[in-house]
Amino acid sequence: MSKRVKYKYNPETLQYEKIDLNLKTLMLKALKYGLVGLLLAGIIVAISYPFIKEYSSRKAQKEITFLESNFEAVNTEMDTLIQVLEGLQQTDNDLYRVIFSVEPFELEKIKRNTSTSKKDHTEYVFAIQDKLSQVRRRLVAQSKSFDELIQLAVNKEKMLNSIPSILPIADKDLTRLSSGFGYRIDPIYGVPKMHAGLDFTSPTGSPIHASGDGIVEKMEYSKGGYGNEIVINHGFGYKSHYAHMSKFNSKVGKKVKRGEIIGYVGSTGKSTAPHLHYEIIKNGNKIDPINFFFNDITPEQYEQMIEKSLNSGASLD
Repeated sequence: MSKRVKYKYNPETLQYEKIDLNLKTLMLKALKYGLVGLLLAGIIVAISYPFIKEYSSRKAQKEITFLESNFEAVNTEMDTLIQVLEGLQQTDNDLYRVIFSVEPFELEKIKRNTSTSKKDHTEYVFAIQDKLSQVRRRLVAQSKSFDELIQLAVNKEKMLNSIPSILPIADKDLTRLSSGFGYRIDPIYGVPKMHAGLDFTSPTGSPIHASGDGIVEKMEYSKGGYGNEIVINHGFGYKSHYAHMSKFNSKVGKKVKRGEIIGYVGSTGKSTAPHLHYEIIKNGNKIDPINFFFNDITPEQYEQMIEKSLNSGASLD
């Protein structure tokens, strides 16, 4: 391959003379142009640097201002969220927990005095992380409180449905309240004896209703004088007892609902006339059923039942 030949005009000889482009000459020329280029670049950079620095500084300051304003916005939103949480706690303690008669739910107080004016940028991050951590713990705690309230509500509803609180004999089938709770004259032996329930006089075959939700715990013919009897366990320490039934309409272990027919009025066992002997047991103690008919009678009817209960001198069993 032929080398490229260059010529240079010589004004003295008025002729073009051949130029010898050897490696050394080429390197010197390249070095010369390179140095000139670096010099020019340095001059340009030196002139432009203040402008570049100022531009970068302005851009950084804008970003800082933007971040600070966003931090303040987030901080304000978090303060609003904290106020909402505190309102929920107040409602939790002053309303819900009062209804269910339980102790207030104590939650930590969250600091809301974070201010960007007194903090450097590193403290911004730590401050917001600390507040987020507090809010997170507060939310978890409040969530647990609501879970507890939900369970309390479920239990409360179940308890209200379970408490024996209606007449076991429908008003249309009820002839009279023949004997109340307390000491009465035994109709067989003619001596004072504790009568631990109420006697409802009603025609044989009249339906007997469960006075609350529960499970049939006992259903048998008693040799102790109760005749055909059923005991319903309502939970929460309550049981109801039905005696002298003519026949059953349930079975042991069955879940029954308030108002469900469990048997029929009779005069089995130690009884002198068709009636239902009805008892309520609370934590193993027999108590006066007259105080539990708040779901089924008016205040006037309640007063009349109490009067009949007090004035009944003899029982039917």
